[in-house]
Amino acid sequence: MRQIYWGTAFVKLVSFRSFMLKVMLLSVMFVNSGYAQSVDEIFQNFKKAYEKSENFSANFEETTLFAARQSVARGRFIFEKPNLLRKEYVDRKDASKVVQLTVLDGEYGWTYTPILNQVNKMKWNNSERRELLPGMGASLENVQKNYDMALIPDEFANPKGIYQIQLTPKPHMVRTSTKEILEIWVKTGEWLPVQFGYKTEFEDGTRQSVIVALSQIERDKKLGPDLFKFVVPKDAEVIDLSEEN
Repeated sequence: MRQIYWGTAFVKLVSFRSFMLKVMLLSVMFVNSGYAQSVDEIFQNFKKAYEKSENFSANFEETTLFAARQSVARGRFIFEKPNLLRKEYVDRKDASKVVQLTVLDGEYGWTYTPILNQVNKMKWNNSERRELLPGMGASLENVQKNYDMALIPDEFANPKGIYQIQLTPKPHMVRTSTKEILEIWVKTGEWLPVQFGYKTEFEDGTRQSVIVALSQIERDKKLGPDLFKFVVPKDAEVIDLSEEN
């Protein structure tokens, strides 16, 4: 099981946390090479690595916390720039059994649930959109324009060369009272993401956190020609939502 980096606030007492935060605020600015790097420099390294990649694949473990309840889902995905995605959720006991499949083919988004034999079809509104991370929807080109970025100290991840970038939407990006924060954990060296997350506070005050930890990360694999083509299974019910978008 891949370790999830929840951060200092979840695991330390207040007094010790205060001390560690002071230490980490000093040390987080230094990467393995020994020179200071700002959040902008770390993000630029990540961006350059992304721009060199044609595709990116990994296994994932998705942990959701909502209203004091926790759920864990596992699966695998393959993402090809600018907007192709194949994401499979698998059975908890049998990883060869797909319980839900999502395919973005550049024009439509398809989600198939085998147990229901049901397909949801949605229009992919912007064929030119470049994803920051698979399915996240934020454009890599506009992150610094649309988000305030900050490095979050983490005493467990930082010594391993993993740095957490927190992205908070700037005022012009906020259109409702729902508050959303995005997070990326980036590993030095290849500068690829090893984990990402979302924190949402809804209008009624309830909160949801989603942490997606990645493993067996690969990039620029040779992919099959039909990987991002979706064929509706025989006798499946198709719910066409494309006209509503």
